[in-house]
Amino acid sequence: PTYAFNENHSMCNGDSYTWHGTTYTASGTYTAAYTTVNGCDSVYTLNLTVNPTYAFNENHSMCNGDSYTWRGNTYTASGTYYDSLLTQSGCDSVFVLNLTVNPVYAFNENYSMCDGDIYTWHGNTYSSGGVYYDSLQTLTGCDSTFTLNLTVNPLPEVFLGNDTTI
Repeated sequence: PTYAFNENHSMCNGDSYTWHGTTYTASGTYTAAYTTVNGCDSVYTLNLTVNPTYAFNENHSMCNGDSYTWRGNTYTASGTYYDSLLTQSGCDSVFVLNLTVNPVYAFNENYSMCDGDIYTWHGNTYSSGGVYYDSLQTLTGCDSTFTLNLTVNPLPEVFLGNDTTI
């Protein structure tokens, strides 16, 4: 008699399969032929399927103090984060998040002046005491906050005597 054997095998991309002494890494139909002790053919056929694996890369940036929710997890720090799932064929799908947290800046300035003076700050002129704010965005879109604490001191009264005031 002659013999014919068929075998089906599947694996994930990146794996290897050794069959009849040969290692395979690609999908295809492979055969191995042998001769029986009676001189008849025995043919073995391998139908090899290589299922895909997937890798998804995502880059995201945010400002310090913000949070980013990705694949069910919330992140607040720069880093590389991973998640994986299995495909229907049992192969890995790897998800990679490259998260960058950009800085925000806060600048505080205190300034005192005498009543009647003016102070120009960030393009605005002030003559009254108070707290003033300005903000700009960095190149990465994050806020830079500026705070001015402006104090206006009264002018001193000078007495020259007998009810004379200057």
